[in-house]
Amino acid sequence: MPRPGATPLTALYRDLAAGLQQQMFFWGKDAEHAEGNLFIRTGFEKRPSEGLTGTSCYRLSWGDGAIELHGSHAGWLGKEGGMVYIRPFQRCVRWFDIAPPVPGKYSRSLYSSGSGEELHRLSRPFLDWWLAHERKVSEMTSPGYRALCHRLFKKLPRGRTWLRPEAATRWVAGLRDSPEDLPRARRFTEDP
Repeated sequence: MPRPGATPLTALYRDLAAGLQQQMFFWGKDAEHAEGNLFIRTGFEKRPSEGLTGTSCYRLSWGDGAIELHGSHAGWLGKEGGMVYIRPFQRCVRWFDIAPPVPGKYSRSLYSSGSGEELHRLSRPFLDWWLAHERKVSEMTSPGYRALCHRLFKKLPRGRTWLRPEAATRWVAGLRDSPEDLPRARRFTEDP
């Protein structure tokens, strides 16, 4: 039960979706890293996309399911479905199928916004992976790599920057661990 005055989970998941717009750009940079694809280097399986030619999908066993990354979506899927961010919709949804979305084929029967608590429960493995991936990226790349990704994103004509990488990581950890105490991203302090 959320405490009185807490930010509603639905609002926090709108903020998460905005953050994923930026983060997916970062992950694209990770895939083309000069020292080798950071996803392959951290155990992901790369396969061709169903539905879109010229793009790749990445899959990593994680917990009782798998992390799925694609240019059109990202999320975690387990035995009861999971949480998926669908980029064309710019939102996070409860995905009912154990198979990931096929880009451009988002049957309404396969997803729902669902309850905030259910979406939060199903997104925890994805948030865990996100934080673990950022730690790995920090270990595998030169200092300032994520800050460079952020600067490059800011230069995009339609790039709407979110939080700086360090603050984004803290915000995601707050969403995972104590959403009842987490402010909206626009009010989140950049200082630890």
